[in-house]
Amino acid sequence: MYSLCVTTWNFTERHSAVPLRAVAKRFCLCELRTDTVFVSSYAEGIEKVRNSKGKYAFLLEETTNNYESGRRPCDTMKVGQNLNTLGYGIATKIGNPLRMSLNLAILYLQEKGELKRLENKWWLDHGQCDTGISEGGNSSSLNLSKVAGIFYILLSGMVISMLTALIEFLIRKSKEKREKEKTRQRSVRPAVQLAVQKTARRSKSEDNTRLSTLF
Repeated sequence: MYSLCVTTWNFTERHSAVPLRAVAKRFCLCELRTDTVFVSSYAEGIEKVRNSKGKYAFLLEETTNNYESGRRPCDTMKVGQNLNTLGYGIATKIGNPLRMSLNLAILYLQEKGELKRLENKWWLDHGQCDTGISEGGNSSSLNLSKVAGIFYILLSGMVISMLTALIEFLIRKSKEKREKEKTRQRSVRPAVQLAVQKTARRSKSEDNTRLSTLF
């Protein structure tokens, strides 16, 4: 069952091809009284969600949703994507010179990241749930012990890669050394054979000369 705050209700009424009340009746939500489905305030809707044991959903602006989801007792959460994207504004009287100053100030704060910083400060840093304040009152943060496993895996991968590269380098060098040795042996062998043949011819020639001298 779904309930909407005023802004979300108006948006749905304007942009839906079929009015939301008609859709609710079509899906037999009419069997429940209207005052048990729709609420008149944020507090009432959020309290209804907490007391419904998962049988009730409250549609409201994302900003308020995120803020309330970060507050104790931490039993609510945002589900699904946003239905629409709208921004907040500051209204001034037509022709009021303050309008331009406000526009410039807001643009300046947005460009400097000040608006995002303030959002993080009051929505995240001051939250009371997973990313907020712990039971002991100290702000919980993502410390090294929580992400140590990632670094261990990364370090192990680097060590294995270095060892693999070293082994491949040694194997390649060993193969190159053996190839060079084989090449050197192949180049030396003919020279040795030629030297042996020349020595044999010279010895034979000397023997023939010695025999000729004797006779």
